[in-house]
Amino acid sequence: MNTKKMKFHLHEHPWLAMTVEIIIGILCLLIVAGIANIAGLPGNGPYRSLLTPGLVHVLTLFIIVPFVLRLPNGKRSFREYLADIRLTNLKPFFPLLILGLTCSLLALLALSTQSLVFRISRNLPVTASFLRWMLPIRSNLQSCIQTLPGIFEEVLWRGVMLVMFMRVYSEKKSILITGLGFSLLHLLNLVDGVPLEFVLRQVIFTAGMGIFYGILVIRSNSLLPAMVFHYLVNLFVGSFTFYIQNYPPESTQILYLLVTIPITTLLLIGWVKFYSQKWFSKEQAQSGKLEKFAWGER
Repeated sequence: MNTKKMKFHLHEHPWLAMTVEIIIGILCLLIVAGIANIAGLPGNGPYRSLLTPGLVHVLTLFIIVPFVLRLPNGKRSFREYLADIRLTNLKPFFPLLILGLTCSLLALLALSTQSLVFRISRNLPVTASFLRWMLPIRSNLQSCIQTLPGIFEEVLWRGVMLVMFMRVYSEKKSILITGLGFSLLHLLNLVDGVPLEFVLRQVIFTAGMGIFYGILVIRSNSLLPAMVFHYLVNLFVGSFTFYIQNYPPESTQILYLLVTIPITTLLLIGWVKFYSQKWFSKEQAQSGKLEKFAWGER
């Protein structure tokens, strides 16, 4: 009996593909960072983040991933690749944009309640002057630039990775896997000497947000709201949580996150479901789920 040799396709093995992509991303980051150091670019320079990891994301997500690794759906044209990961799904533009903006505001306000609860628990007055001081906008042009590369994380995890895992697993499992993977990857910050307590807060925060990102992308069938949300929350979360991050001890901060992150995540999910029912057509609301079966036929 003649047996036909099966060809190996990386995109059909999401766990291996995720591991390979992360390793390649880390190697590219080390190479680009090394070149930047040799060129004499200061590590804390205002535009350094556009080079590392910004340039690394562009290199991996728009060259290596689609043309070398052939993720997430095998051999595809660049236009098809962008459509597969929902990066070019921009209609209806303004409802998608408003969804990202409103989710950002809800998340930031919900997280700011940590400071109020902590202050009340210490029997300290919550005055108008304290509220004005508690929510200062500490972001400037440099932080706006340094936060930009974060939007590429959505292209990676909710674009490439989520699509790839949905070829094999259910929607819920795919959202959970990519959300936790996104969260646990922040443990690499320990290598850069970031304090353990701060990294733990990052992991807790991004675990809840990672799951929400997946639901947001599926419901809207677009990366736009998630990219807007990711950028704005990263930009202003330090301002809205300044008090809770600077006055209570680290253990208290972690405890508050363990309580507020699940509540914030559920609040955001509820808002996305309500918004999508009001502003998106039934076809768009279901398209993220239906595309899964279309991919499986390719």
